[in-house]
Amino acid sequence: MSLSGIDERPGRPVALGLAWLALLACACLAWFVFQGAAPAQSAQASVLPPPPAPLRAGQVILLFAMWTGLSVALMLPAAVGAVFVYIRIARRSAGVQWPRLATALFALGCLLAWTGFAALVTLLHWALHDAGLLDATLAARSSGAGLALVAAGAWQWTPAKHACLQHCRAPLPGVLADWRGGMAGALWQGAEHGRACLGCCWLLVALLLAGGPGNPVVVGAVALLALAELRLEEGPLAAGVAGIAMVAWGTLLLFP
Repeated sequence: MSLSGIDERPGRPVALGLAWLALLACACLAWFVFQGAAPAQSAQASVLPPPPAPLRAGQVILLFAMWTGLSVALMLPAAVGAVFVYIRIARRSAGVQWPRLATALFALGCLLAWTGFAALVTLLHWALHDAGLLDATLAARSSGAGLALVAAGAWQWTPAKHACLQHCRAPLPGVLADWRGGMAGALWQGAEHGRACLGCCWLLVALLLAGGPGNPVVVGAVALLALAELRLEEGPLAAGVAGIAMVAWGTLLLFP
């Protein structure tokens, strides 16, 4: 397999444009889903104050759809480079008969990893709601938000975070090292890359749980931070500085 002409960051302007369009679309979708669920929540809260009424099945499905959209939107910039690298390598590999199908399976593997993560966040959000630990906007109360900020800020400085960040910033070595033959191999490799993307962003997604998944300011701030970490030349430094700020802010919320 010849690797000449393979760029680690192919089609960058187009890829970033598509990633941001998907991000904005999913953020808007999350907001409208949240708005649709909010009236039912506020009405119940006015009748039954502290113990909130348990979420109905339809509300849980909407909550899962919202978290899936947000997770995919936030992870997409971390995966789009790897998808472009994968299809260029697949086209040069004699062992890949249908490179486009293999690339689609690679992308599907990423989506499956993120959807599984969204399911876990949905279960956590559901449990927090039914335990009365969320406010009327579906955001965690100040103590919970403080804990989420401190945890996310500390994670920004861990070797695991920076290993995943490097894997997503320069996907070529990782795609080559983890190369698997066959269609099942493409799906599995995509899931592995999706897991690396989660390593970059999973606690940033938890910040949406703390600040309210329907809050466009919080969604936009987290999205900008994730994109800056991935695309700026000083992305790892930005991650570290943001980590310090999050720990400081979370500490103030925990100990006002």
